[in-house]
Amino acid sequence: MFIRISFIISIVVFSTTNCLGQLDRANAFFQQENYPSAIKQYEKVLKKDNNNIEATQKIAFSYKKLKDYTNAEIYYKKAVELNPDEPSNYLYYGQVLKNNNKPKEAKQQFQKLVDKHPNNLVGKMLLQSIDDIAKWEAEDKSFEVKLVENINSIYSDFCALAYKDAVIFVSERQVDFVNEKTNSYTNRPYLSIFYSKKDQHFEKVKEFSNQLSTEYHDGPVSISSDGNTIFYTRSVKGELSKKSVNHSKIYQATAKGSKWTNITAMPFNSDAYSVAHPCISSDGKTLFFTSNMPGGFGGMDIYMVTKTNDGWSEPKNLGKDINTSFDEVFPYFKNDNTLYFASDGHGGYGGLDIYSIVYENNQWKIPVENLKAPLNSSADDFGITFQDKDTGYFSSNRAGGVGSDDIYSFKWYNVLEQTSITGVLSYNKLSTDGASLLLVDENDQVIQTTKTDKDGNFKFEKLKMDKNYLIKIDEDDQTLLEKSKIYLTNEKGEKVVLANRLGSGKFNFKALPYSYYNEMKLIEEVDESLLTINIFGQVYKKLPGDYSNEMNIFIIDEEGNIIGRAKTDKDGKFVFEKLSPDEVYLFKLEEDDDMNVILLDENGKVIDAAKKFGKNKYSYKRLSSDKTIITLINEIDEVIKIAENENFIISKILYDYDSYEINEASKKELDKLITILQKNKDIGVELSSHTDDIGSEKFNLTLSQKRAEAAVEYILSKGITKNKIIAKGYGKSHPIAPNKLPNGDDNPEGRAKNRRTEFKVIKVK
Repeated sequence: MFIRISFIISIVVFSTTNCLGQLDRANAFFQQENYPSAIKQYEKVLKKDNNNIEATQKIAFSYKKLKDYTNAEIYYKKAVELNPDEPSNYLYYGQVLKNNNKPKEAKQQFQKLVDKHPNNLVGKMLLQSIDDIAKWEAEDKSFEVKLVENINSIYSDFCALAYKDAVIFVSERQVDFVNEKTNSYTNRPYLSIFYSKKDQHFEKVKEFSNQLSTEYHDGPVSISSDGNTIFYTRSVKGELSKKSVNHSKIYQATAKGSKWTNITAMPFNSDAYSVAHPCISSDGKTLFFTSNMPGGFGGMDIYMVTKTNDGWSEPKNLGKDINTSFDEVFPYFKNDNTLYFASDGHGGYGGLDIYSIVYENNQWKIPVENLKAPLNSSADDFGITFQDKDTGYFSSNRAGGVGSDDIYSFKWYNVLEQTSITGVLSYNKLSTDGASLLLVDENDQVIQTTKTDKDGNFKFEKLKMDKNYLIKIDEDDQTLLEKSKIYLTNEKGEKVVLANRLGSGKFNFKALPYSYYNEMKLIEEVDESLLTINIFGQVYKKLPGDYSNEMNIFIIDEEGNIIGRAKTDKDGKFVFEKLSPDEVYLFKLEEDDDMNVILLDENGKVIDAAKKFGKNKYSYKRLSSDKTIITLINEIDEVIKIAENENFIISKILYDYDSYEINEASKKELDKLITILQKNKDIGVELSSHTDDIGSEKFNLTLSQKRAEAAVEYILSKGITKNKIIAKGYGKSHPIAPNKLPNGDDNPEGRAKNRRTEFKVIKVK
């Protein structure tokens, strides 16, 4: 009996030891990214220990990396059962279900991930992506997609680039069948660069250049617009070993006749990480590429370098709005203003999807845009390039192809049939900040949503030409819904059309080309009085600044109408603009919590406190009895009362840089002031001009004085007597907004506010 028990124990110990040894070998292959060999070892482990969590998770991941999503789904299903506390299991299981075109099942896994880990942002994004796909499927398709004939093989073929009368691409098909080698990552042949000439159809596929071919990976490529420089990815022999992870590098070469010479490694290559997928801009000054270098956001990120007198700049990561914790690869920069790239980190259909983002005014115009089906699919879609404005190539391993990855052509057929619309939401002559707007099509489907900016501006893009649309204000404030107006604007942001009101908070319009709006006459808003004021204030609990949350605050006139809404900043400060100067105003807070409300001047100095009465309500009368009050008639024949020596900002008197010439827009504003002076014989104005802080004190003082005098000269030319107008320039000494941000950077918005003209109403003796 003792001998039998000892024998059984020996078998168990041997089996366990053998299993651990196989797991170590599997992990070694896994660490080297030799996934085919790792899978074989993990299969042996699972034969002996079917519930081994580590082996199950890693074999599932290995199949996912090899894009064998069928087997990856099988093992991730088991992984979530064996280890339900591991969030990556739900994440990857959901992703491979999306790859296998099972969105409903994928949504269940993403929901489980979010339920177990509510703060998992990636899980929330992927959960939202399932709903996005359903919405995109209802839209008209923008692309026509075809499998390219005579190029694709049973192997992987991808990253086609139009070049002269041919197309260059990367393929696994063998060049040297005698000395055949395979890639340990996939157990498939190494990549080489090929080309095929095109007349009516593509001709026989040939090797592109023996100068650029090695025994290992070569490609994809990018060629400068003059055809003289090629940039390409290469894995060199010295980097490949049984114990190391292979890394890619980028090389460049110059054309000499039909040959490529002067092959040079790029200076940002490294033996510690990969750089790959180069794309040179059409002006030759910027090179985009992808890398997993330290300091990124995870996986492969997209970087850029710029050409300098000394070579190339240090690599710059394109940032979190483009890069994610997953992979962003295969960048392509079109017309030096639009970046296309592939990513599996922005939601989408599953696997790699192709996205675009526009570069405008020295910044990326977020968010990135998914190019949608049929260009994108539940499989991997990547490597987009253009041969002209609307056509080009991309690659995909979707079903229906010839091999692993295949090259497809596309035609972007409705680019010219789309337009954009910009506008401004106005409420009782005030711009409305942060209002939610819905764009509704003719089928009463909400197709876009947006919010107005601080000036009430909004934009809807990619609208079908000549189609009717409806804009709905998605707010609960009934007064806002009933009294607001929507103006459509031209490319300069000038109001040209008053949208037709269909009901409470509903406006309709027809989508037209921007050129149509640019040619329209501007709307003259003659009902806006020149004599308006801004009210600055602050909300706090015990002491000014004792406040941290944003809050809506409403301003109500004497008749009980809500005439404005503002949002407090982190210090509780707020501002209401273009208000009548002689009203009694009521402030109403969105929430109470025993708050105080004080009124400030433009420089932040406390001038009064609003009196609280009732819940959340505070009253304020600007013209107190101790002030000298002037009664006058404004330019639209309203009788109003103002305080003597109080400043009013003439916001539309603007000047070109380093100029004091009065332009046409400024003349219209000064004409209003002239009308007030003509109607009120016993008053005059002191007109003052201010600048931002660019330039010396003497320069700005002189410039502001010239600007004030130019305005006075114009007023005097209209018959106003000299004793009724005084000009004074203050330079940069009286700013009303910071010229610089707290971190020391320039603050263009603040400087714009400081470049202003003001006037005080004074009594004429």
